[in-house]
Amino acid sequence: YIIMFLYASLTLGSTTLTVKSIMHNPANALVQSKFTLGVIGIVIVLMSVSASVGLFSACGIKVTLIIAEVIPFLVLAVGVDNIFLIVHEFERVNLSHPDDSVESRISKALGRMGPSILLSASTETVAFALGAAVGMPAVKNFAAYAAGAVFVNALLQVTMFVSVLSLNQRRVESRRADCFPFIKVGRAATGTRGGQYGYEEEGGLQRFIRKVYAPALLNRKVKVGVVIVFLGIFTAGLALLPTVALGLDQRIAFPTGSYLIPYFNDLDQYFNTGPPVYFVVRNLDASERKHQQELCSRFSTCHPYSLTNVLEQEAKRSDISYITGSTASWIDDFFTWLNPTNEECCVEHGKTCFADRDPPWSITLNGMPEDGEFIHYLTKWLASPTNEACPFGGAAPYSNALVIHPNNTQNPIPASNFRTAHTPLHSQSDFIAAYASARRIAATVSESQNVDVFPYSKFYIFFDQYATIVSLAGTLLGSAIAIIFFLTSLLLGSIATGLVVTLTVIMIVTAVLGTMALSHVSLNAISLVNLVICVGIAVEFCSHIARAFQFPSKTLLAKAPSQLVGRMERGRDARAWAALCNVGGSVFSGITVTKFLGVAVLAFTRSKIFEVYYFRVWLALVVWAAGHALVFLPVGLSLVGGEGYMDSESEGSVEEDLNSRRYRALLPEEDYDSDDY
Repeated sequence: YIIMFLYASLTLGSTTLTVKSIMHNPANALVQSKFTLGVIGIVIVLMSVSASVGLFSACGIKVTLIIAEVIPFLVLAVGVDNIFLIVHEFERVNLSHPDDSVESRISKALGRMGPSILLSASTETVAFALGAAVGMPAVKNFAAYAAGAVFVNALLQVTMFVSVLSLNQRRVESRRADCFPFIKVGRAATGTRGGQYGYEEEGGLQRFIRKVYAPALLNRKVKVGVVIVFLGIFTAGLALLPTVALGLDQRIAFPTGSYLIPYFNDLDQYFNTGPPVYFVVRNLDASERKHQQELCSRFSTCHPYSLTNVLEQEAKRSDISYITGSTASWIDDFFTWLNPTNEECCVEHGKTCFADRDPPWSITLNGMPEDGEFIHYLTKWLASPTNEACPFGGAAPYSNALVIHPNNTQNPIPASNFRTAHTPLHSQSDFIAAYASARRIAATVSESQNVDVFPYSKFYIFFDQYATIVSLAGTLLGSAIAIIFFLTSLLLGSIATGLVVTLTVIMIVTAVLGTMALSHVSLNAISLVNLVICVGIAVEFCSHIARAFQFPSKTLLAKAPSQLVGRMERGRDARAWAALCNVGGSVFSGITVTKFLGVAVLAFTRSKIFEVYYFRVWLALVVWAAGHALVFLPVGLSLVGGEGYMDSESEGSVEEDLNSRRYRALLPEEDYDSDDY
């Protein structure tokens, strides 16, 4: 926050305060600085986060650690960007309309930047809100808080910040010091004209973009190279998608140097026992012979694909099933306990159970108890201790393995479990594969025997998300992309331009996913949240350039000098050039640099989880989003961008209108040669 505040305060002031003006009249620095605006920008971020937290907490949506860590940074990154764009455009209006009232200048600036802010804010809000529809609590809660915070932040920017900007301009024009408006600086320059305030026609960055970067980028050969390079990056990202790992190593959650890290390292290396796994059978009346045969394995009439038989067979291929060892089958041990040859086991009224029974106890299950008799002996068995005289007692191993309702004649055993064990699991991929294998086995038994079976182990609660996270990520990102296409096409007034912006966003997200694969960032709830952020931030990088490209229209450009619109594309090159010249500098200094500074701080964190899942992903996002927005997007728009539209505030001739709005990139220059374009 401190770094963003300092950068915002200093850079916002640089729009009107230059070294030359300070050297000429140092008093200007006291009036022209914008520390107050920087403070208000940070306050608006805190207000929007607080409002979102208060609103959704009142609705009963819990705040998670991800929300507390990510939302403030996300809103700060988004909020500071829009503040830069509003202030930069307002200073342009101060130059072009110095005699208008402050309110009129504010309205002109907001009218010009408001649509792109609306576009970015609406797409980000909708993209985040989509996450609230998913079933994963971490993503669902984050999406709700993020959507609310971004919406409130955008609302405060176009209301509260604009009002503060108006008051600040009144302070400047009355020569009052920044931060101390009760002090009047008599020697400071007055008015809003360039010569009096030390305004420069354009900064060094804007001049570089206008004279060097934009013409070079939009050269035919360069455009072909750009398309080939970025399509190559996109293809590489697609190829790397299957290599993105799943999981969240618990060691990453500890600070660097924590004593727990060596502990878990030793645990993985030396602990060679797998966790137990329980296959739970629900709503099956085991007192009936048919269902008994669907569960048992040690008797001749047991179904060949009974639950216990399947588990025993799966244990023979543990490299695939991740199941090892024999299965603790309560029904087999219960029937064995009833065997009259085990004279010390089932004893009733001083006699061995089933000793004189007709039909007798049989390996074919023919003489086994059913219905009420089954429940009677089962209850007795579960109370029988395990000792030397009878090792088959059920009290110790199975007292918690069954739920018995003796009075329920329809389903006296609503649930029971069969215990086995996983092989030793050392990595996240092992745990995920073991869980997937257990689900497969349970699904196979359920389908073949028409029995309701599900697996359970204590670690499953942490890995259940990975059963659906890939499809969830695809659905979430795909829905966000579809919404972005709809909103950009609607608000920009062009399906073609909306398609180019959407394609650029897809390429950015794909590049980030490819970087995740190369930098060993696995896919989990945290990184899925970051991918949703990537979609929203990518739109913000692209929306302002796309909005600037849509102005001016082809009709307006047709009246401009022929060298500007004489290309085959009939104006698309010129409009892409104008977009870069007018908002390219703001996108670089107001969006790229602010986000880079915020991300750079995370490089010094002691928390490994911040370094891996936030610093690496967000750094990749800033680099790829800036590269695509400032390089690929203008080229794409110049090739297949849609029709432009007329600005409702255009006045006078084309040259006068462009000059007054500081679109001098479209004006002919003495050193300009259309053949070099």
